[in-house]
Amino acid sequence: MHEERRPPVELHRLIFALVHSPETVRRLREEPDAVYEQFGVPLEQRLQLKEDPRKALRDLHVHPNLQFKFLGACHLLKLAPASIQSFLEKGDRSDGTDS
Repeated sequence: MHEERRPPVELHRLIFALVHSPETVRRLREEPDAVYEQFGVPLEQRLQLKEDPRKALRDLHVHPNLQFKFLGACHLLKLAPASIQSFLEKGDRSDGTDS
């Protein structure tokens, strides 16, 4: 039987605020408990986020786009450097073709 799971709406609201408020990002980095409290993030979710943010976001079924935003705000993204130089060197593709 499939267990019904409530979406983490408080966490979603917090992530939305992170996108629009550099002050909220700063506060989350400096005083995460106060920010979680402000947005009403349940204690169980707070504990999960403190222990392992990546796993918590997956386990809470936070959308991957929102996971990316949250981890970026917390300076927890580990992205390999990427370059589009080779694409640019292939020439103009303004007609939409690949060849």
